[in-house]
Amino acid sequence: MNDGWPAVEHGSVEGWTLRFAAGVTQRANSVLPLDAPRDVDAAVAEVERRSAERWLDAIFQISPAAEPRDLDERLARRGYSAGTPTLVQVMDGSELQRFADAAPDPRVELAERPDADWLELFWDQEGPRDAEDRAVSRQILGGSPAVYAALRVRGRVEAIARMALVGGYGGLYCVVTRPESRRRGYARLVLEALFSEACGLGLEGLWLQVRESNVGAIVLYDALGFSTASNYHYRTRSL
Repeated sequence: MNDGWPAVEHGSVEGWTLRFAAGVTQRANSVLPLDAPRDVDAAVAEVERRSAERWLDAIFQISPAAEPRDLDERLARRGYSAGTPTLVQVMDGSELQRFADAAPDPRVELAERPDADWLELFWDQEGPRDAEDRAVSRQILGGSPAVYAALRVRGRVEAIARMALVGGYGGLYCVVTRPESRRRGYARLVLEALFSEACGLGLEGLWLQVRESNVGAIVLYDALGFSTASNYHYRTRSL
């Protein structure tokens, strides 16, 4: 997941991976704490210092794999607020093979890079708005090989998604449909086209991340064959 949505700048503090991208998305501007530092309080203070140097909030991504095991409680005691509870869902290779012989909707276009229409829809619905931040967003999107899907209806892109290619697996990101075009099955068509492409590429499985509050998306992903493998949330201390 870290490689599928890579930060622009990386650092480390005693086994914790620091990720910075000028504040564009929490994931690319948070700590991935996969090893326990010898002095946890000193490590947290160093994270806060480096974040403040960049005029960024200190953010930790907390999952069941976070180290030390009591990191979430430690951060809470330091005044960090919890937010954005998210599910990590997966589709294994056997489920993916159900789409191997399916014919994708011909209106779905696939490309190695996002074109202007793809970016226009993504940024309009998900941000960022500022030109400098959009340049950073481009860096994040281009930080790993990926397949970009767009469903075009009567000349206008109505739904998009991105499939990052990482070590024989695919990570689904940026699943977006225009608000006025929702409930027409467009997101499903885009995803099914990517599933077909994943089979053609010989991928071993797929992952995605979805906010717990996005019930509609979770229902769709369940119907497509995804299951929940893990979860995470963020702990944030504002400047």
